[in-house]
Amino acid sequence: MEQLKDPLDGRFDASEWILENAVGFMPVPIIITEPAVGVGGGAALLFFHETEAQRQWRKDNPNQVNPELPAVTGVVAAATENGSKLGGLFHSNSWKDDSLRYLGALFGADLNLKFYPIENGPAFGFNIKGEYLLQELEYRLGQSNVFLGAGYSLMQSEVDFGLVTNLPDLGLPALNSKDGALNIKITYDSLDNRFSASSGIKAGISAKFHHENLGGDYQYQDYHAYVNAYQPINSKWTIALRGDGKYITDGSPFYARPFVDLRGISAMRYQGDRVVLAEAELRHHLDSRWTVLGFVGSGQADNFNNSVADSSWQTAFGGGFRYLVARQLGLTSGIDIARGPNETAFYIQTGGAW
Repeated sequence: MEQLKDPLDGRFDASEWILENAVGFMPVPIIITEPAVGVGGGAALLFFHETEAQRQWRKDNPNQVNPELPAVTGVVAAATENGSKLGGLFHSNSWKDDSLRYLGALFGADLNLKFYPIENGPAFGFNIKGEYLLQELEYRLGQSNVFLGAGYSLMQSEVDFGLVTNLPDLGLPALNSKDGALNIKITYDSLDNRFSASSGIKAGISAKFHHENLGGDYQYQDYHAYVNAYQPINSKWTIALRGDGKYITDGSPFYARPFVDLRGISAMRYQGDRVVLAEAELRHHLDSRWTVLGFVGSGQADNFNNSVADSSWQTAFGGGFRYLVARQLGLTSGIDIARGPNETAFYIQTGGAW
């Protein structure tokens, strides 16, 4: 088990097992307490693939984290008590000194969820089964921290509301449908680590165009702007700030509308045509491995036919801890517990929460 001990401090560390072992991987347990789907669990297996140049850099600089991270392939499977199931795989890679980045994913899901057409109104339970494909490329402009990106996504789904008869108008052309989209974006990324950032900024603006000519049954657009900033205060404290805004045009399926995405708030609980949120996280580093943290966030979702003043802000807060599980990757893992307006949720986090 020497591969799981860091020679620098003698503590548990998975770097050598992941990077030196030909079959090395990092198992990530998934414990689900997401209020939208109930309690459940599963696992993700993360395989890291170093190039020869990355391996040599790591051996020459054993005390540092390589800013050019290795490629990652992940296999994921999970299920919950309400019958929801999810499985799939993804791959991320970069080339030419991190000038070209790639992300691809293929997932299948069978989810039992709730839809809230009115903010404080009754919920409508539904089942959605489908497959999701994503292909995305980003290109760095010169030596800057700015990337231009484009991608394509396709989702095929079947929606079933069971015996519910008093449904609102959901604007669905059919309960079995496809949604194809082309995504264009610009991103600024100065993070010190893409797995578990502790300094720097990542900000972006994206526009996604959904159209029948892209393999779907819908025609609409959605826009997204965000900024995540990490600033060390001193050697013991770090503050992280997040701002996020989403806007979707008319014509989308009900399940594609953005929602308030905060720890402690159930997915799809507060949906709207426009969603804004902000979150702050304060971290205290106990030593080189352990960190404790607290966070608070608030978000608002409103619709085209409502004024912003008519929509209430939903707030969640909580705390957690992180352990530096793979020092040479800068990868942390830990647990967050969050309290929202309606429930308390428990999350296992690998890497940053954002």
